[in-house]
Amino acid sequence: MTCHQGRASTVTIENAIAGGSDDVINAELRFINPHYSVAAASLLGSTGGLGYQYPNKTYEPRFAHARPVSSCTSCHDPHNLTVAEETCTTCHQTGNSREIRVSRMSYDGSGNLNQGIRRDIDTNRQRLFVLITDYAREVAGTPLVYVNRHPYFFADHNGDGKPDQREGASVSYASWTPRLLKAAYNWKFVGADAGIHVHNPHYALQLLYDSAEDLSNALGRELTDMKR
Repeated sequence: MTCHQGRASTVTIENAIAGGSDDVINAELRFINPHYSVAAASLLGSTGGLGYQYPNKTYEPRFAHARPVSSCTSCHDPHNLTVAEETCTTCHQTGNSREIRVSRMSYDGSGNLNQGIRRDIDTNRQRLFVLITDYAREVAGTPLVYVNRHPYFFADHNGDGKPDQREGASVSYASWTPRLLKAAYNWKFVGADAGIHVHNPHYALQLLYDSAEDLSNALGRELTDMKR
């Protein structure tokens, strides 16, 4: 739990954006990375508050799985994190966690209740990223691109999908508004836990939806395909 709790939280984001207007660029802001492999953070849900939790919204607390899988080592080998798929088949028809549904509601607008809940999460995360890039271009005024290396978000003024270059180095994104930072943090948070569909799927879906809703409001769009 100590190693996989991440390095940031709702409080971290709130402290960084304090006093700023949602859609005004703050030259002092930089992307806040939740860290990688944040399994404990997603498992804790609102109990830990390690995703960015929007005010006046409710969030899933620590995910209480069935009694046989109440701890990390109930599913994982403590030395190499290998998943014991036979544990899943105690209750589920498959040991492939990506195929397990755990919900009778469709969150991605597909209506497909046969696909694993992971598919809903992945689809909504992709949709959130589209909103992030649209907001960066249309509201913040500087297009961005994501690259899986620090500092992760880079300026892309010509829109070619590659980081701008200055003196042989990639130009980090520096047009952050509070609204954009909150959404980008949650997008990265959900993606930083490869097992979030098991650890706390509904917490992930709530973070994605609220971030998408916030950006959609700023863009003057209606959020229709995603569900909370």
